[in-house]
Amino acid sequence: MTAIAAPQQPRPRLRRIRPVLVVGAAIAIVAGSYLQSALRPAPVSQPITPVVAPEQPALTGPGDAPTGGSAGIAAIDHSIKNWATNLARNSKDFLSATYIATLYEARGRLTGDIGDYSRAQTAVEQALAVVPDYATAQVLQARLRQTLHDFPGALSAAQAILKKDPAVLQAMATEGDAQLELGDVKDAAATFAALEKAAPGAAVTARLARLAFIQGDTTSATSLAARAWTEATADGQTGASLGWYAYLAGMTAISTGSPDAALSWFQKALAVWPDSFLALAGEARAQAALGHTDAAIAAYQQAIAIAPQPDSLTALGDLYALRGDAKLAANQYATVEAIGHLAAINQQVYNRQLVLFSVNHDRDLASALTLAEQELAVRKDVYGYDAYAWALLANGRAVDANAAMTTAFAFGTRDPLLLYHAGEIALALGNTAQARDLLTQALAITGGLDPLAASKATASLASLEAAR
Repeated sequence: MTAIAAPQQPRPRLRRIRPVLVVGAAIAIVAGSYLQSALRPAPVSQPITPVVAPEQPALTGPGDAPTGGSAGIAAIDHSIKNWATNLARNSKDFLSATYIATLYEARGRLTGDIGDYSRAQTAVEQALAVVPDYATAQVLQARLRQTLHDFPGALSAAQAILKKDPAVLQAMATEGDAQLELGDVKDAAATFAALEKAAPGAAVTARLARLAFIQGDTTSATSLAARAWTEATADGQTGASLGWYAYLAGMTAISTGSPDAALSWFQKALAVWPDSFLALAGEARAQAALGHTDAAIAAYQQAIAIAPQPDSLTALGDLYALRGDAKLAANQYATVEAIGHLAAINQQVYNRQLVLFSVNHDRDLASALTLAEQELAVRKDVYGYDAYAWALLANGRAVDANAAMTTAFAFGTRDPLLLYHAGEIALALGNTAQARDLLTQALAITGGLDPLAASKATASLASLEAAR
């Protein structure tokens, strides 16, 4: 589904991991001027700043990020400059390198900028080059690999940490996260169960909500997402950290057919995290589902002004197109395509967004299939098979698409986008009764499909009814 989804941003924090907390504390105690760090590449003239888009469903959260906005980013930049000065004086200062990595990671949580995460990765690798066994840096490295969609690398790094010390909870969390992203639902469930036993709380409950959704238990997913917010509130979390749990609950609500509840959750997220591009895009999605097109467009515009992620650009373009503003729609679509071609890392992080965009807008279908195939080679989860099936159908391979979608459905996930795709595949194969049933199910999940998909599903269903 396009909605509950995450790209991936760093996971919610686990409170019992002292090394992570020690590094995080550096954000609050270091001061300095605006960043002119050697770790940041020289500015390049680009019309777009690529960002990490939350993949759907996404359970990644801002963790210990500052409250957001320009003030939060400026505070991080102040701190980065000071630690970078230390590192420039002594290239063996692994502590400063680790602090820099943590700060860039926190910055990325607020900006969504892939560059911030890449700089964090560079810094943590510098720290580990000096002290290879430094546990805090190892944990951070594993989490950054997860964020940048190197899921096999994240899993390998997390398991290497756990082999030495099974009690490192953040490594256990990253292990479960990577297992789920790679489609290993059984092992992910076992990892999360062990994690819940060791460190119950909002961060684990959020993961269990995602797991429940993937397994098709939408009732549990909804209640667990709401419980995660309650636990985070009781735990005293504020700002971006707390707001992310409201965002999670909102995405769960809209993906299970409750756009009104979703809108309420997104507004709750924005009340504590006003500059969240995630929550703004979520609000836009809910407004669109409720038929409030102007409000949806305004919210998407705000989200894109903060972080131009492909999902938001595509959704805004679709709303323009449905309204008849072809030129404005084309501008958004051109930006999505530019992001996809800007750097190789973008195709890794945004793989599925780019595949779905290309298929839905009839852009370079052969390349979309190649992208889907490359992703599925290493990441065999429900949405990997779905994207592959959708690209196969667009390339005229309906029988192969049906086989891939059958594998996707084996996960048990009840997602309106999967139902819609499966319905169109059935229609292409001439299975009209099955197509009618699947499309009806998809549209019955109110707001679960984005407006463009909903309009296409409605048209297909109408054609089936007319042919009766």
